[in-house]
Amino acid sequence: MLHPPPEDAQQLVLPNGFDAIVRVLDRYVADRRAGLPWRARSRGRRLPAVLLAREPESDPGAGAAEPDPALAALVLAYRQRLLSTGHEPVEHLAGLAPHAVVDDGLLARGGPREEEAGGPHVLLLDEVARQLRTSMPDRSGALRLREFGTLLAVLRAPLPPGDDTDAGRKALRDMLVDREARRFQPAPGAAQLGEAVGGPWATAVRWVTAVPAGWLWRLCYGMRVDRQQPWLGSRLNQPGRSFLDAALALRAAHQYSRAHDTAQTQPPESAAMAARDEAVVRQVLLIALIHDLAKAARPPAWSRRRPRRGWSFVLLLPTVGGEGSACRKLLDTYAAAAGDAGPSPLLVLGAATDDIPSYAAPPPPQAVPAQGGSRAHRAGREVAALFSAATAGRSTEAVHVLPLPRTPDDGTAAEWLAGHRIVGSRRAGAWDWWRPVAAGLAATLLLVGGFAGYRAVLSLLPGGRSAASCRQVATGQVVGLTDGNDGCDLAHGLYAPELRKLERTLGQQNALVDTTGPYRTLVFFAPLSVGSESKRTVPTGFQMLRGALLAQKEVNDRHLKSQVPVRLLVANAGEYFSYGSSGGLNTTNHTNVDVAQMILDRASTDHIAAVMGLTQSRPESQQAAIELGTKGLAVLGTGVTGQRMVEGESPVSYFQLSPPDARIASVMAAFAQHSPRMGALAKPTAGHTAPAAVVVYDPSDKYFSNDLANRFDTDYHAAGPVYRVPYGEVDDRRTSNVAQTVCALVHRTNGFVLYAGRSGVMEDLFHYMQGDPGCRARQNRVAVMAESPAPDLSLHPERMQQEYDALTLFYNQFSLPDPQGPFAGLFQAEFHLSAENDAAVGYDAVNILSDVMDAIFTTDPEFTPSSLVTQLQDPGVSQYVGESGVITLNSDHNYPPDKEIHVREIPPNGGPLTDLTCGVLAKGAQRVTHWGPDDRFACPTDDAS
Repeated sequence: MLHPPPEDAQQLVLPNGFDAIVRVLDRYVADRRAGLPWRARSRGRRLPAVLLAREPESDPGAGAAEPDPALAALVLAYRQRLLSTGHEPVEHLAGLAPHAVVDDGLLARGGPREEEAGGPHVLLLDEVARQLRTSMPDRSGALRLREFGTLLAVLRAPLPPGDDTDAGRKALRDMLVDREARRFQPAPGAAQLGEAVGGPWATAVRWVTAVPAGWLWRLCYGMRVDRQQPWLGSRLNQPGRSFLDAALALRAAHQYSRAHDTAQTQPPESAAMAARDEAVVRQVLLIALIHDLAKAARPPAWSRRRPRRGWSFVLLLPTVGGEGSACRKLLDTYAAAAGDAGPSPLLVLGAATDDIPSYAAPPPPQAVPAQGGSRAHRAGREVAALFSAATAGRSTEAVHVLPLPRTPDDGTAAEWLAGHRIVGSRRAGAWDWWRPVAAGLAATLLLVGGFAGYRAVLSLLPGGRSAASCRQVATGQVVGLTDGNDGCDLAHGLYAPELRKLERTLGQQNALVDTTGPYRTLVFFAPLSVGSESKRTVPTGFQMLRGALLAQKEVNDRHLKSQVPVRLLVANAGEYFSYGSSGGLNTTNHTNVDVAQMILDRASTDHIAAVMGLTQSRPESQQAAIELGTKGLAVLGTGVTGQRMVEGESPVSYFQLSPPDARIASVMAAFAQHSPRMGALAKPTAGHTAPAAVVVYDPSDKYFSNDLANRFDTDYHAAGPVYRVPYGEVDDRRTSNVAQTVCALVHRTNGFVLYAGRSGVMEDLFHYMQGDPGCRARQNRVAVMAESPAPDLSLHPERMQQEYDALTLFYNQFSLPDPQGPFAGLFQAEFHLSAENDAAVGYDAVNILSDVMDAIFTTDPEFTPSSLVTQLQDPGVSQYVGESGVITLNSDHNYPPDKEIHVREIPPNGGPLTDLTCGVLAKGAQRVTHWGPDDRFACPTDDAS
């Protein structure tokens, strides 16, 4: 067998833009119906055969192509993308998509299996089938090749020689029937049972188990054996539709070609006829194989393997050389037979290492003409157009040649391939069992009939009614709503145990709510799970949810005269809030999952009064607020700071408890300019009064990171230089390269880092900064100031000294709960964690909404959610002293004016220090207007105050 290329893929010379070709191949290998509308995905299409070649040196734009032996390495390298290391039950190489690699050595005469296999050309296709079977992905079932196996058995059957057609038919029929009957041999358990009982009972057990099943199957198969595979007769120009007659003709052609292959001398006419018969046998076997693959690719609709088998079957031909090579023979056979084989899930990828076959057509014209500078990735667009035309049924050619540029890769393709080493095929999941379960339940309900049964089926089937409580999405996450008692588990990923604990607490507290009387439900809505592979991607909102749960418990324990009991639901929007909304500002959710709509669907039955949380400033979260506000539900944001969330398209029903980016940026800029603690680590540059700021931000994150960076730049650039370094949640750049750039800038300018990125990927950057020579070479630690620090670092500040001793972290907090106060004590007793800003804001959100509902309830016991929105607007909430600060909300203020803000520092030794405090404090309800030593620096003013 051909061996894969060396593991050091960096030594492979890639053509420019090869990553674009691999992206297209990966897409159609993982999903052979990619890009098709859902109504057309059930139609069978033929995938193309792509033959890699080189652009001619003389005129690359002429559309011609030339062979190149070096291209074989590209095909072999692609095979590595189809393999991954499995882990259960033992480590092994597992296929991500079924594939086969053709070796030219298979056509060598005299091999050990040649006589058994019936010749090298039969062995060639048998080996392809064997590789496809063994490379089936884990938990996707076995590959059954019934038509191919039947024809292979016909060719290899030891039938007696002779010209008697009737005797040949009978012998062939008996052989096929016996072969099928062997599928019903006594099961091992039945045989052991017969031996155990002994005597006449052993015979009875045998008759009850194996004999009836085998006899019935022999009878049924014998009746239809001559009516199977009707296409075979027409392919061999046989009259009628008899399979046995066509099989005898196929066997005769095969034996004729084999006899002339082994003969010492061959007349020209006989040699030509033998070559023709040999080609016919190969074409028939390949058509049968394609038929079997098409059936295997689409199991029955009720099979749990149907969603798993979306991939293509891949055939790799690394050396399509002269007419005598195995790869060329197989490609010739495919070109001749593909048109008659019907829909084919077989994706053929070859490399032209010798003469290019005349039947290899150029790629179809692109639907959109390429613009200037297109040569680098023209091949990528051509292969995309080719697959698009083939899957849409617009391509009639079986084989297409794809000229690759001779310009070597500039590092872009190698970099992308190094970070994307395998095809991202769909994994088997527990939800795949919903198909057989749903099908069985549907059949049962149809026997009973009725409208109620119809609605039950819709609620269980995937993609059923939108009010389903929770749904599992492609990333493995479960999004939706739960009350902790409905069996809907939203936990997923590294932090799943934490969320499950909170779900149990939620269920216990909701079970105590008396739902027979008046009550209202609040929904804590946030991204609470992750689907990415980074172990440092942290779901936000856990501390806020803990604070909300503590507040619910306290509210329901009061038992006041005029009080609305509070029930709490938890809604998971998924990582990046992707599934929290749909349409509008949310351009990332292309599914029919919309958690905001799930909340609205349950608003009436669950008496939902308001939604709290969101926790992240994103277009997806604002779209959720818009959807909820359109239906009259108030949304109270916690931990949300993006300026756009309170401006522009923000609905009148939206309020938040945190200050926006404009105030945060001005405070951070003032601190960086004047703080003695910052000044001890970063020094002003020549011609400036403040140290240089290296701003790490995500340019694509318009709602939070990019907005905060722009506002900080505006407030700071007059005092010190600002250098921007892009870094985001989804970034093609390596994190190590970003850290190297940041550390080099800090080392050169003696400045500090302003981290304006998302908290979930902060520690990824810290990990590489800690080990970078540029950061380690400084005499002082590297100062890093963050608006949104990683939650685990603020909860466990000792980790900075233990893991990141080259860095000093300064971060914002919007409140400092009294560590000796009742809230901190209750929180510590309940969750065994210290209470900080996030816990306080979740606690206050429930208390504020509860107080507003109690105020309405005294005059309107049947109040609607829109009444709560009206109450929040006028009279609103005035000077509410909570654990997260002094809060005022009304129609003029959708966030608290002059909200308290602190800048804290985690020093090398000891607990966090508070270096700056500004705004109206909860402690003593006093307004702080100055900060620093001797209060020498004025606090930035809040425009909303």
